[in-house]
Amino acid sequence: MTLPPEALPLAELQARFASALRAGVPRSNEAASEFPSDVTLPRVSTTALAECIVDDGLAPAARVQVYRNNVQAMFEGALARTYPVLKRRVGEDYFARLAVEYRQDHPSQSGDLHWVGMHFPEWLGLRAAGSDYAWLADLARLEWACEEVLVSDSLPAAQADALARVPPEDVADALLSLQPRLQLVSSAFPVWSVWQANQPGAPGDAVDPSLGPQQVVVAPDAVGLVLHSLPVDQFRFVEELAAGRTLGRALDASGLAVERLAATLAWLFGAGLVTAVSPRNAYSHGEGETPTS
Repeated sequence: MTLPPEALPLAELQARFASALRAGVPRSNEAASEFPSDVTLPRVSTTALAECIVDDGLAPAARVQVYRNNVQAMFEGALARTYPVLKRRVGEDYFARLAVEYRQDHPSQSGDLHWVGMHFPEWLGLRAAGSDYAWLADLARLEWACEEVLVSDSLPAAQADALARVPPEDVADALLSLQPRLQLVSSAFPVWSVWQANQPGAPGDAVDPSLGPQQVVVAPDAVGLVLHSLPVDQFRFVEELAAGRTLGRALDASGLAVERLAATLAWLFGAGLVTAVSPRNAYSHGEGETPTS
């Protein structure tokens, strides 16, 4: 005899409910060269929970399916809000298929739906590897970088005269602290151009892949975020600074020409990306931050 729901321990009932909502069956293996391709979306049995539900005019399995449909819809909606450009590029139907597959591998682990897309770029990179659609993973990385900037705190920006106050002989050893919200995305594909072409109101035209690699700094601004497309040497310079290198070490490692240093620093300070300037004596003798090599 089937026990009514109230006769089950709450923990067991919750476990069955979660199992029914997340239950899946193995997908067919798809060759990366066939990406994108049709995906079979099987209807999964909900017996584990349905047997605990009293029939009241709607079959127990059908009742469970209502919840399953709602959960999948919420998951897909959260993913779409994080990756609107990617959704526009692959189309609504295929994005929905990706959402189903991704959720099977990475179901939500938090009550905050913002985080459902955290593993999507890496997951998509594995799925699309070796195909003509490998660039979608880098586009996803860029969109997730935007999300991280939007939900993180920023610090007050330092003024350019903070660097001018450093003695000339100590400038090369100065540390420039950057916004903690700063995100750096380097791609072999023109992902910044794709992102721009697919913003609200933009026509969404296809981007010529011959534009080649693009490097993007995603940073906070007064209204949310701003994306800066940088030449590779400037990008590497910012990357070195973000890694804690001193000004001199960052310049050497990035390959940025000395003649372009002043303009690059002016941009960094002007964009509000520098939060502090620490001269050498601020981190010597065990104080403050120590330069890394």
